[in-house]
Amino acid sequence: MPHPGWVPPTDLERVLAEAKSRGDWDGYLLVLLSTDVLAYVLVDGAEKHGATSDWPLHHMPDGRAYVPLHTRGELLPRRPEVVPQVIPLPINPEIRLGEPLHGVIVNPGTPTEAVFPDLRKLEEHWSRLRKDALRPGHDDDAVITQYTGPRQGPLAHALACGAHLAVHNQVPWNSLDDVFNDHDADTDVLSDSWDVHSQDDWVHEVDALIRAQNSPPEPEFLLSVRWRYGERVSGLTEDPFVWRALVARILRHNGATEEEVALHQRLIDRIVRYETRFRADGLLSADEYVVSARAYDYGRAVPFARWGLGARLASPEQAEFAVLKAGERSREWYDSWGEFSAGYTLGRALRFDDGSFGHMYGSALSPHRLLMGEPLSPWRTIPFAQDEDENEDGDEG
Repeated sequence: MPHPGWVPPTDLERVLAEAKSRGDWDGYLLVLLSTDVLAYVLVDGAEKHGATSDWPLHHMPDGRAYVPLHTRGELLPRRPEVVPQVIPLPINPEIRLGEPLHGVIVNPGTPTEAVFPDLRKLEEHWSRLRKDALRPGHDDDAVITQYTGPRQGPLAHALACGAHLAVHNQVPWNSLDDVFNDHDADTDVLSDSWDVHSQDDWVHEVDALIRAQNSPPEPEFLLSVRWRYGERVSGLTEDPFVWRALVARILRHNGATEEEVALHQRLIDRIVRYETRFRADGLLSADEYVVSARAYDYGRAVPFARWGLGARLASPEQAEFAVLKAGERSREWYDSWGEFSAGYTLGRALRFDDGSFGHMYGSALSPHRLLMGEPLSPWRTIPFAQDEDENEDGDEG
């Protein structure tokens, strides 16, 4: 391994360093072309969705201008004047930024630094290589660990509660760096999917997630009835007819209409169908059931905090506080990663899958299997229950 003592931020930077040490530049470029690379854009430029005239440049000793590119593990510390954006490669050599743009420099100042001059030659060669680059698809989930990030302790545990979406989005699960995807993508997901456009919007929504008040209340009511009365009512956890009858009595006692009773009983049937599928797919064992669907809100609170950080609607301190609170609430309601994941998946499926067992179900099941199965996954290396001796600064996997 080149550079003794250096800790590669992720496996990708390790592979780049190995290719560089061998002088295998095509191998280096194939790795680079198979992933997202980011460049910094002035904040005013980011509002124009990455206008290339707003790239801060790197000037070499000969005075020539280069675009600095960064892999995710080598993003710079947060700065107020710039934001990271994904940049398609190769860069068009006809671009001019008020001066001739000569080439690119990858991860400047790090062991993976590489300088590629002459954009015109780069475009031709990189375009040929790009055909052989194995870029992951939308559903090619991956557990990516940032080895320079937290890997034990409360913050690591809390970040791991958001791992479903990190794995599905192919970003490091334990990063609280400047972005989740990039500035534009983080801004767009908050705007388009959450109707969040300001810091006040973000604060309101993250508070609802941490309080488990973003999802509909009916599933949680039903699950809480089964959990609270499970040991007192014979057959409640095994027989859905017993569950339906008990819920009907409680609702009628509280003044519910027959239409409301019927709605809740249909929802019980949906939950039972999902739990049956969960057992077949390994989300639950034969005698387990979902104790709460709150995990869906807690699990989304973590990427929501990271999106807010990337969109510049949350400060690093606000984002970390929200992540930690989501982790704390998760530990209050669940005893294991398996319990947590089943609750998350049920909440997601009931909200968006509509009994189809389609993408919204599969995109939770696949990360679950990776996180429960890979030996170095955070769900295999971080205990779910609080350990009195946990050290947030520990970094042993």
